[in-house]
Amino acid sequence: MCEGLVLAVGDIVAVQATVAGALVYQPSAGVELIVTAIFAYNSVAHTSAGLIDASANQSFLAVQPAEAGSGHMNIKVGITNSVWLAMDGGGYKCGFSAVQTK
Repeated sequence: MCEGLVLAVGDIVAVQATVAGALVYQPSAGVELIVTAIFAYNSVAHTSAGLIDASANQSFLAVQPAEAGSGHMNIKVGITNSVWLAMDGGGYKCGFSAVQTK
């Protein structure tokens, strides 16, 4: 799991997994982010993203099918310390960009 970063309101956050597979990002306490895009370096496997909480309850936001040139999706969703972002890059590195709002 990626730990929260210390940033200010309006800062842009860009996170990329250092290894292939899943990425879970939980902002620091009191921090809120609006995720603007998710990506994975693949064109042969699906990319999915969802929201997850401390009880491991997950809801999917987006699933992109495998197709040539895939790997990037624009989304707008808020994440906090209690509801964070979970991604699966389909066996490839994945990441996201966001803007801190609180």
